[in-house]
Amino acid sequence: MILIIGSSHDDVLYFESLMTKKHNDVILHQYPVTFGHIFNQDVALVSEVYTNYISSIITQYMYSRYFVFLVIAVGTCIGYSDDVRPYDIAFSDQVMLGDVDQIALRPVALGEIPGNYPVFYPVSNEVRNFMATAIDLRISGRNINASYLSSNTFYTRYEQVKPLLVNGQLSRIHSGLVLDCTYGGIALAGKIFNIPTVALKVVETTFGKPINFEEYQHILEAQQQVGKAIVTAIGNIGSNDVLKGISD
Repeated sequence: MILIIGSSHDDVLYFESLMTKKHNDVILHQYPVTFGHIFNQDVALVSEVYTNYISSIITQYMYSRYFVFLVIAVGTCIGYSDDVRPYDIAFSDQVMLGDVDQIALRPVALGEIPGNYPVFYPVSNEVRNFMATAIDLRISGRNINASYLSSNTFYTRYEQVKPLLVNGQLSRIHSGLVLDCTYGGIALAGKIFNIPTVALKVVETTFGKPINFEEYQHILEAQQQVGKAIVTAIGNIGSNDVLKGISD
């Protein structure tokens, strides 16, 4: 099963419109999920997920109940570095957790969980390669290889991130850096259970600037392109032996 997680119903609406044999349910008492088929692949859509805590729990729960072999995070993010523009499509290369910053009893770097957990969670080359093919085919707008800094706080202002800055920087990454609130939890669960994960999100605005709701149509158009790319990638899983050994 392919699991697609969005923060709002709008994030998954395109996929729902293409599903066959679909039925709706509620998991963990409050999170709506739609099950169905896209190109004969089992797909589950979960929405109303707004933090890494919840996205991690959702991913782990679905993994425990179903054979989930890929998790895709969709929706929107905030551009942080200067080279990221509104309406870019942020194709995840790696993610760092934004809330695991300090533990008083031991030295822990920003994003690091004590133990055998990395600071950065990279997307596998296999997943990136088959997604890139679909992105090149279906996305006409600008897409970037993005590093996600994923936090349970919806950072929009400098004052919010100031306590996290080291030498005036939020991260050692100076290009392609975006902020979101769900992909980190998905990637952490993926690391624990060895599930490939990837994020394909639309940059709705840049850091420190309000969302221009008069231009929101551009975000919706970019999200539709994301949907087309992901659906194309799902079709390729069944037809071209991509993710061989994972989807079997």
